[in-house]
Amino acid sequence: MKKYAKGEYGYLKYKKKISLIIMLTSFLVILGVFITGIIVNGSKNNIFTVMAAVLTLPAAKFAVAYFILIPHHSTPLEVYNETYNKFQGLYCCYDLIFSNKESPIGTQAVCISDTLIIAYTDEEKANKKLFESSVKEFLQRDGLSVNVNLYTDLKSFTSKAKYISSGSGDSKNEPSHRILKNKESLLNMCL
Repeated sequence: MKKYAKGEYGYLKYKKKISLIIMLTSFLVILGVFITGIIVNGSKNNIFTVMAAVLTLPAAKFAVAYFILIPHHSTPLEVYNETYNKFQGLYCCYDLIFSNKESPIGTQAVCISDTLIIAYTDEEKANKKLFESSVKEFLQRDGLSVNVNLYTDLKSFTSKAKYISSGSGDSKNEPSHRILKNKESLLNMCL
């Protein structure tokens, strides 16, 4: 299985598979420890049962990590094709789930400039105000001042990205230091 970095197209699908494998493996280990105790001692009243019970805590943590990912889906290919390498002066990320105080918000595409972050989501229940305020606050804690916008319409998102891109110059150079700092901080906020 190919490994994907956070923000790469295909990351969410990869993360779901890895989380599922880890969760199932952890529960199989618990079951194996419990059954071994019964086989060795002839009853469930033994130290292996205690070990299996204690192992449920980390296994539950892995299960929660997996179940948080389930409602979110990967970036559709048409969204990726619509945005990949099309916007000069912007850095684009895909398949990100942003954590906050209330509920995680999944995005299909995020474009980062030195002063603005725009994101696209197709989730119907995405809280625009919560997303924008939580991302802005998180970045401010890292000493970064940016504006944040969340779009639920792909056409509006790509229009805004094209507009920002047209004002950033004609060269396709590497992203600026500030854009990379914004990206790094933003990825730290994501699951």
